[in-house]
Amino acid sequence: MRTMKRVAAVALSVVVLMTSGVSAKAAVTDVQPAKSKEEAVEKWTNKIVPSGQWDTLSDIKVVGNYIYAADDSQHRVVKLDKKTGNIVKEHKYSNEEYTQYSASYIGYGDGKVYVEYNGRIEAFDETTLEPVWISEELSHEETNSETGKTTTVDDTIASRLFYDDGHLYFGTGKNSGSGKYYVIDTKSEKKEDATKTEEIKNVKEIISSEGSFYLKNAVKVGQYIITSDNQGTISSIDTKNNDKVVSTKEIGKRFSGGIAYDKTTNMIYFVAGTNDLYGVKVGNDGTFGEEKSVRVYETGYSAMTPEVYNGKVYVSGCVGTSPFSDKGYLAVVDVQSEQYKVNYIVELPAYAMGEMLVSKTGENSVRLYFTVNYAESDENYVPYSGGGIYSIEDTKGATSAKLETIYEPDKDHANYCMNSIYVDEDGTMYYINDSKTIFAIGKKAASITPSTSNATTTVVNETKVKPVTKTVKSTRSVKLTWKKKKSAKGYVIYAKAGKGKYKKVTTVGKKTSKTIKVNKDSSYKFKVKPYKLTKKNKKKYFKAYAAKAKFGSKTVKVTFKNVTGYSSYKVQMKAGKAAYKTVKTTTKGGTITYTKKKAKVGTTYKFRLKGINKVNGKTVSVTIK
Repeated sequence: MRTMKRVAAVALSVVVLMTSGVSAKAAVTDVQPAKSKEEAVEKWTNKIVPSGQWDTLSDIKVVGNYIYAADDSQHRVVKLDKKTGNIVKEHKYSNEEYTQYSASYIGYGDGKVYVEYNGRIEAFDETTLEPVWISEELSHEETNSETGKTTTVDDTIASRLFYDDGHLYFGTGKNSGSGKYYVIDTKSEKKEDATKTEEIKNVKEIISSEGSFYLKNAVKVGQYIITSDNQGTISSIDTKNNDKVVSTKEIGKRFSGGIAYDKTTNMIYFVAGTNDLYGVKVGNDGTFGEEKSVRVYETGYSAMTPEVYNGKVYVSGCVGTSPFSDKGYLAVVDVQSEQYKVNYIVELPAYAMGEMLVSKTGENSVRLYFTVNYAESDENYVPYSGGGIYSIEDTKGATSAKLETIYEPDKDHANYCMNSIYVDEDGTMYYINDSKTIFAIGKKAASITPSTSNATTTVVNETKVKPVTKTVKSTRSVKLTWKKKKSAKGYVIYAKAGKGKYKKVTTVGKKTSKTIKVNKDSSYKFKVKPYKLTKKNKKKYFKAYAAKAKFGSKTVKVTFKNVTGYSSYKVQMKAGKAAYKTVKTTTKGGTITYTKKKAKVGTTYKFRLKGINKVNGKTVSVTIK
């Protein structure tokens, strides 16, 4: 059965008014997830909400080693270990006396997890999940047109939660009707009394609109927060000037999707009306400037948030009036040219309602990962397929692309899906679908190990790859000199380390000096054995004698082997008690070496290797072991 949330949306909407679960920002990343169905592996799944209940699981937040989600079926926020999928912490909401037939929204920032439910926002400590504060109740007056009677109605928090620098932004409203946009200061007061309930937070109104902020997102442009309502009004909020609205722009068309931002051009992008992609310039003062648009598909609508990268916008929409029966499209749009141009269209089983995950595979190529809101059901309307991960590869100058299926859930976890995909530094993808299951999809499956979680969780191990190995070798240069032996055609050099035996090092010609390298951890003695050649060209040796040694500079070489999986690498060195410093940066993996020349004798040198990737728009540095 489809969810109450989606059924209601269909009943209340016409073509261009259709809304979707526009997710929080996905990513443009250097990380390389599985590139094919053969390479993908289901590492684990965790069905958070029992089957048969409404869609009451929020989208997820991936933070460090944990995943957070809001579960309205049990009025709780949960924290999962992202390696195992097990729930390691959970906490009930302060108010459990309500019924909510749509998913709560979840946010993160300032060391807190934020959950919307029953018209309020509650903040939980990210480590303990203990409640920190809860917002005041929001309400408005409604007048019955027939009776004239005015009543107080609780507001519905409808937008995505947007955190920025100690403030949480959000909007209210339903699919139709008016709404307001608010901000909360997320900093919490210190509790003097441990028995005191959590702080009640006041909210500040920023915008009052005739339109709703239903499922809307926000983006940060410089010091300005940009958001929109579904009537087609874009607003710019100055975070440095008491959250004052400094500019608005009327598009003239309703749109229910979200906004994407390209910082290289200071342009925002969104889809309004009948699949019309808009680009609007944002000035340094937060005002809106030039506007361009192109129709990417002649019929249907879109209510998702586009993704923009390297002069292209990636957007998906429905080609008809029903997201449940009509097919979808994915459009690749060139926004670098004077006139926006649709490079090509890829047909989808239904349209992608979450944002695209964009993985950079080369200088001018990317692979897109996304879900589509499509499933196949039996005669009882129970889905038995759908809710997986799809992909295309886009390259410079491409005029078409092949749709590929990266992952398909089994029938127990199949369902419609309107959510985005998140990726971590290891290339593991995380997402949910309407089966109320959280998925972790990695690469190269090997064996299955059951989990001990109380929830229905399956864990799959990945194939072992060659481990990264590190070797450090110290050497010291030695210049050897010796007396010339008359009639000698050459000399064989021998070295003795400590109390060991003399061993041959090398052979030289008639010269009487040679610089060699030795292990710096031993004391050495050296000798040479002259030789001449007989008539049969065989060597005849003279008696060996000592060679003088002058020790030179020390050299330390580190070698890392089997390095892979990151866009770039940094070799860092620590000399004695000093801090680590980067001594080499490279984009090539495999075997990485670095040689410290003229190292100090008696100083201990240590090395480590850092792998660098961009994850969810942020640069992530990981020590490779």
